[in-house]
Amino acid sequence: MWKEKYLKIRNFGPIKNGYSGNDGFMPFSKYVFFCGPQATGKSCVAKLFSTFSWLEKAMVKGEYKIDYVTGQFHLFCAFHQMQNYFRSETELHYKGTAFEMHYINGALNVKALDNLDYLRPQIIYVPAERNLLAVLENAENVKDLPQSLSSLLSVYGKACKSLKGELKLPVNGYRFYYDNAGKTAYIADDTCSIRITEASSGLQSLSPMYVTLHYLSQQMMMTAAEVIYQKQSNREKEIIDNRIAELLKDDTLTPMQRQMLIKQASDVTNKFLLSIVEEPEQNQYPKSQRDVLFKLLALHKGENDQLVITTHSPYIINYIALAIKAYNISKKYSTAMPELDKVVPTDSMVDGSKVTIYQVNEDGTVSMLPKYDEMPSDDNMLNNMLEESNEQFNQLLDIEEECQNTK
Repeated sequence: MWKEKYLKIRNFGPIKNGYSGNDGFMPFSKYVFFCGPQATGKSCVAKLFSTFSWLEKAMVKGEYKIDYVTGQFHLFCAFHQMQNYFRSETELHYKGTAFEMHYINGALNVKALDNLDYLRPQIIYVPAERNLLAVLENAENVKDLPQSLSSLLSVYGKACKSLKGELKLPVNGYRFYYDNAGKTAYIADDTCSIRITEASSGLQSLSPMYVTLHYLSQQMMMTAAEVIYQKQSNREKEIIDNRIAELLKDDTLTPMQRQMLIKQASDVTNKFLLSIVEEPEQNQYPKSQRDVLFKLLALHKGENDQLVITTHSPYIINYIALAIKAYNISKKYSTAMPELDKVVPTDSMVDGSKVTIYQVNEDGTVSMLPKYDEMPSDDNMLNNMLEESNEQFNQLLDIEEECQNTK
């Protein structure tokens, strides 16, 4: 059963006062977008949400004990190179479904929640630097890759090796395939195929993201028995057995907490896909941005799937409005589906009540975009920049006219 998570951020990196509503707690709905200028903290928020979600999962699985997490929290933040973002006034507060984590006064406090509804996510973070994985030959041999990029590379490599034939990319009919013998990725169309290292920057940025997310989305469709057969090693079984033994001896747990944690530790399957994607529009023409976004929405249609996106593109915000509008019309007029599908594919239509768009501002605050009929308001920073350019062009026309009149 879907359950929102919440994150509060104060005085961390470029974020100062953070979100003003809901006592500072940002709700993370099914589809979450962060827009705003460079270096204001969009990725900072996304990385913190990824870190807390991953720690929650790791503690449920028994990979880390609470005491270790509280003592090494700065180290975990180093995964996304945020270890130097802390200040003396920093406050971070994550409300998950299995654990609540509150960092204040220089220390992290963790509390297990009496909740039997925790679902284990497959978490993937897709950083903006992903095109390096396509540009570099044998990227796995490159030293000192950022940890988040190295983590993506690991899953991207599995995705490439698991491909059977070609995978159609959501851009101009291009296709991706991988030669396992030569350990080389290729981009093909109807006329030729080239190494991905020779492809355009847009395809180099798109491929690691899309191939990986498509692979993980397919993994979520596997049955529990298939997942256990493929993934559960002897080491994983040993971790589960040890974790259950610890829980049975832990007198600090309530009976419900013990029941919840044993149930979760015993279940080795990931139940839904949680993807955090930086700038999916990277190096993409506006039409391609639309097609990429629609495909990302389609890959996260599972009941509990979650997609978090950071973006600089006004097109991305406008295209999510299209996906919401198409959904609204489909609910009112089911006979319109064939025509709607020509504009927005059916599996890309989204319920606007499950979409949240935040604007991260230069003053270190975060605001939620208001909605009209569940669609994002046109009054947002990205659209305003487009309007500003039109106004500036009109100013130039006025100057030109004045000059002509003074001749």
